[in-house]
Parts: sequence; structure tokens; C-alpha cells
Amino acid sequence: MRVGIIGAGQLAQMLAMAAQAMEISLIVQSPCGHDPAVGVASGWVEGPLGSPEAVKALANQVDVIGFENELIDLTALQPLEEAGVVFRPSLGALSRLIDKRKQRYLLQELNLPVPGWMDLQDALAHPERLEDLGYPLMAKAASGGYDGRGLRTVVNIKDLEALAEVVSPADWYLERLVPFERELAMVGARSVTGEVRCYPLLETRQQGQVCTTVLSPAPVSQAVASRAHTIMGSVLQQLNYVGVLAVELFLAPEGLLVNELAPRTHNSGHLTIEACVTSQFEQHLRALTGASLGLTDLNTPGALMVNLLGFEEGQDNYVEQQQDLAALGGCHLHWYGKRTSRPGRKLGHITRCLTSTTPRQQQQDIRETLAAVDTIWPLSQVGV
Repeated sequence: MRVGIIGAGQLAQMLAMAAQAMEISLIVQSPCGHDPAVGVASGWVEGPLGSPEAVKALANQVDVIGFENELIDLTALQPLEEAGVVFRPSLGALSRLIDKRKQRYLLQELNLPVPGWMDLQDALAHPERLEDLGYPLMAKAASGGYDGRGLRTVVNIKDLEALAEVVSPADWYLERLVPFERELAMVGARSVTGEVRCYPLLETRQQGQVCTTVLSPAPVSQAVASRAHTIMGSVLQQLNYVGVLAVELFLAPEGLLVNELAPRTHNSGHLTIEACVTSQFEQHLRALTGASLGLTDLNTPGALMVNLLGFEEGQDNYVEQQQDLAALGGCHLHWYGKRTSRPGRKLGHITRCLTSTTPRQQQQDIRETLAAVDTIWPLSQVGV
């Protein structure tokens, strides 16, 4: 089958690389010919991201269309789906996930635990109801926010009123700030036939709401890992979802809480390229094309992924740093080829497969890896 992807960033780039290995034709759609995936894909359809005209042109060249991200106007694409264009996941499934408040309602339907929350409009009209949540709060944009965008910390009523002056309250909600022990992520997939496979539970670390490192497997009990698998399966089956999906989780004193759902391949799953039998990108393509899913087992005792985040404004290609990072023993460099850098922007990542079998030695290997990378790429400047 021929696959189309709406979007051409680094996720689409890694999908295109997996498609090459699988001998699948993959065409991307985006507005810019310099986007990371364009040079790797089998073809490129130019046009505003997700515009009906561009997506129709894409549909004329492929058998199925997937999405690199959820920042798309799905309503505008509905006539195409009604006319027979195959989207995976379906627009109906995506429509319940692109709005984070709709995610909350879905999770409540499934009796899955989420942090306490309230619409910003309701909080402004009835501030006394905030007593049940308590300060501090995390204010979130219902849609469009990622990598720290669309997030504000609210510590008192003055902060709340100030926020309401600069955003549209109807588009935001408030959430209890969770005193979590760990941030976790589960990446899983569902096929056209309903087969579900999950990767080992991951531990993620963030700085400024941007992921900095990922460790697999997460150092948690089997009970916690099993619960995460159950959550993933419930969401995938309820939505009749097809493709890869990620569930971001908090391990809190009261147990696992669902933070967000990401309907796509996910930053936390990048280490699966080297560390697992089937990468998340191959898995996504298997699901989109109607194939059976691949094995998700680790092929190494553990793995560490480090995001290479921008630390300055500029247009440097960092050729010397790329060469030095690629030369690090046991490490695999992925450089996305973006033309501009800015603080916090994801420019690449590096993965190390951990061969040690004891937690103590793994921690030593992780510290050594971070220290080695930091001598080349300033991790400490971005909080890694």
C-alpha cells in the first residue's frame, strides 16, 4: 500500500525512513520543501498543512492517510472521508483526542483516573469551586499546545485573573498540579483487526514541559506497568483506534493518573528504533497498511534517549557537534536537519542501548552517557 502522511517534521522523517526499509511508498504533505521529511519521503505534496485541497491531492496518490500531529482542522477533512478517503486513525477517533477536554471526558467514561480539573470559564464564574482543587494549578489550552506551549502555572486568584486577560477563557481549563513521583509514558498500537501491542513502560523527564530524557524500562513495579497496559488497551479499543498512540502518565501517591493522550508516534518512543524488535515507526506503518503488528520486546536490557534541544537562536548546522556525537561509543545519533535553532527546539536525539543488567550499573552508564553528551552538546543549559 501507498501511505500518505499529513505533516513533514521529524516524526514524518522517521516514518519515511522506516517506510524505505519496508519498501513502502510514503508521501508527505506540508507547506515547506525544507521540512525534515521531504528529502527522505517518496514524494511531497505542497500546500497549507492539512488543507482540504492539499489532502485531496495527497489522497489521489496514496491508499491510506495518517497524521504526524493532531494540529489539523478535522472538520474540513470530513467531506473527504465521506467520499471514501481512508484516514487512520479515523477522523472520528481523532476528534475525541485533539481537544484535551474531550480527552478528559473520554477517560471519565472509561473510569480511568485523571487529575482534578475545571474549565477556566467555570472557575472565573464560581471561584469558590476551586477550593476542591486548591492552588497551585496548571492552566492548559484545550487544543494546540505542546512542548510547553499552551501551559501556565497559576498560584493564586490574581494569577487566574491575569491569565483570563490574555487568553480566551473558553479555550482553557485548569488542572490540579500533581505532586508526582515519576512521569511515565506508554506507547502502544492497535491494528485494523483489533490486535493491540504495547511497548515496555517508559520513564520521561521534562524541563519546562519539554521532554529531555527517556528511560526504558521504567523503574516501577510490575503492578504499575500492568495498570498502564490496561489503560492503553481501554483507550485503543474504546476509540476503535488504528495506529500508534501514546499515553502520558503521572505516578502519584494515589496511583497512576492519565496526563494526556497523544494520537501519533511519540517523542518518548524514539528509542524503540534501536532498542526494540519493532520500532514505533514501523509499527505505525504496519497498522496503517493493515498488516499484523510486530513484536514490541526490548532487544537490550535497557535504553536511554536524550533529546538534543536548541540552546540558542541561529541557523548553525552544528556539523562538528554532529560528528562528535556520532562517534560516541554505543550511541546512535538522529539529526533532524532543521534549518533554524531556538531554545528548547528539538533538533535531534541520541539513543544508547544499555547492556548492564543491574540497576546500579545502569545508573552509572546513564550518568556517564549524559556527561559525555554534555561535553559536546550543552545539556546542562537546557536542564537535562
